[in-house]
Amino acid sequence: MNIRHQKPLWLWLLMLIGSVLTPLAAQNADRAQQSNPAVTGIPALGSLIITSERAGMIMIDGVETGDSIKAMGTITIPNVRSGVTEVAVREPNGYITRASQTVLVRAGERVRVVVKRPIPEDFAQIEGGTFTMGSPNSEFNRENDEMLHQVTVGSFYMGKYEVTQREYDAVMGGNPSRFKGAYLPVEQVSWFDAVAYCNARSQKEGLTPAYTIHGEEVLWNPSADGYRLPTEAEWEYAARGGTRTPFSTGDNITTSQANYNGNYPYNEHTLGIYRRKTTPVGSFTPNPWGLYDMHGNVNEWCWDWYGPYGTENQDNPVGAAAGSFRVNRGGSWSSYAKYLRSAIRNYNMPSYRYGNRGFRLARSGVAL
Repeated sequence: MNIRHQKPLWLWLLMLIGSVLTPLAAQNADRAQQSNPAVTGIPALGSLIITSERAGMIMIDGVETGDSIKAMGTITIPNVRSGVTEVAVREPNGYITRASQTVLVRAGERVRVVVKRPIPEDFAQIEGGTFTMGSPNSEFNRENDEMLHQVTVGSFYMGKYEVTQREYDAVMGGNPSRFKGAYLPVEQVSWFDAVAYCNARSQKEGLTPAYTIHGEEVLWNPSADGYRLPTEAEWEYAARGGTRTPFSTGDNITTSQANYNGNYPYNEHTLGIYRRKTTPVGSFTPNPWGLYDMHGNVNEWCWDWYGPYGTENQDNPVGAAAGSFRVNRGGSWSSYAKYLRSAIRNYNMPSYRYGNRGFRLARSGVAL
């Protein structure tokens, strides 16, 4: 008599599980092979097309490739392993300019990447453009030297805040300010003090100084990447933040929006507070482009000699060729509201030091 041997239940279950897992394993193996070109014999390599804002040696994932690149140049690096890759340029001074973001390289693909210096800390990147500088005849309290004209400025970096006493003391080893406080704007600084600070801070941070100083003769190298004072045109362009009204806040400004002498409001508006001193930088809401205290607190030195505008269109103007006075802009804690207007022009001897005079930094920037 034939006896049929039945398989135990546990064995049937094991066979059933195996019949399900075997195809899944094969499928996963296929996927792994597709995701890893080395398994199939296809090299996991791609190419990078690199454009650099700065000259130097190309670095891939922290290792120099032996390839050099010129400032604003473009180079192709072949045979780059696929995956997330960090691109950098080691500049001649040792500064490493990293890509604004890492890039994903895929096998057989050519990936473009732009290597730029990061936006400096506490700076805003101001994209260049064309604007109407000056004020219309209809603007209340308009001055005669505010002739309307079209101006084009290039891209640059602008300090979000006025230079503080803490920053000034760390570089210059002293604090001349009347109103003491680490985060109050430095004041009682002359125009010459401001350009000396720009150069000293640039050297301290390994940047190329913007100025060559011979006594009271100061020459500006616009291509230098170091700190500098904004031009008058850059200052007004940045202060307006795309607006065309008397203030970046509109047709009026209040003492809840800026630090000035509230006993003298603009165009017969309501009286405000008179604080009689500076306030910590960034105490008020920034303008549309993220810049603080462009109206009030301290007047800010600009690069330019004071002189007439003219009415013709201008491209990156730098002021009069010579003069007796340097421009300062923005009004201060002691100013009437009318002197905070975006178009108002103030000027003083470059050697003068006042408790309502400070400055803000700029740096040349390139938009790629």
